[in-house]
Amino acid sequence: MSNQKNNPKREPVKVVALVPARAGEQSIPYKNLQTLGDKTLLEWAIEVAFLSDLVDAVVVSTEDERIKQAAESAGAKVAPRPAKYSQPTSGDAGWYHQAVVWMEETLGWTPEYLVNLRPTGPLRFASDVDAMIRYIDKSGADGVKSIIPTPLHPYKMWLLEGGNEVGSAGKLSPVFDNEFRRKHGSDQPRQKIQTMFPVYFQDAQIDITRRKFVLRPEALENDNVWGENIHGYMLDPRTSADLDTPEDFKRAERLYQTMQDERNVEKS
Repeated sequence: MSNQKNNPKREPVKVVALVPARAGEQSIPYKNLQTLGDKTLLEWAIEVAFLSDLVDAVVVSTEDERIKQAAESAGAKVAPRPAKYSQPTSGDAGWYHQAVVWMEETLGWTPEYLVNLRPTGPLRFASDVDAMIRYIDKSGADGVKSIIPTPLHPYKMWLLEGGNEVGSAGKLSPVFDNEFRRKHGSDQPRQKIQTMFPVYFQDAQIDITRRKFVLRPEALENDNVWGENIHGYMLDPRTSADLDTPEDFKRAERLYQTMQDERNVEKS
């Protein structure tokens, strides 16, 4: 990827793509710099942001010098992330807040929308990013999350009274409770239940929130950068891929090419 990209692409900056890329990963060290096809996961995230028609600027949040250099080589600005917001147990609010403050103090940017593009969800398309930006702008929603049909429906989930260790036993209380379930019980076919009571999983590929929620006083205290009026945007479930082994990366590369071919056919 060339570093000769205009960043910001235009001003004033209304929409910023934020790419969180800390160095520490519990499953794979430097996972964000692992290669999928001909690009690292970090480059996939930065590239889709530059391909978006509506993203005005691209910023990577990291605490690591190696990732910083890779991000700048790909054309992104880099917001330095403090170590306290870079731990395995760190939530999102800290690095969001740091990045927003850094953008204003260093670059003079006060974007309305922040688009979170995590490197670990590389199989997304710029057209979906743009569709979600248009949607939040038109709907007035506080935020928009990409979603897919849940792989595990809460209809068959329970709360257990009496402990959570192996061998614990006690009364079960349903997580999902309605009149149908009380009448027909929990042992219903998964496909039937998903059709009757559609439930969706936030797959974290594309999240859009507003700057004002990141900067409100309680954001850091509650580790919450979201308003109450959150909407969802359905993605192709195939794009939600776990990347933990070399085989996962190879499978994801083939899958992305298949989806790209399908979209090209739809356009022709």
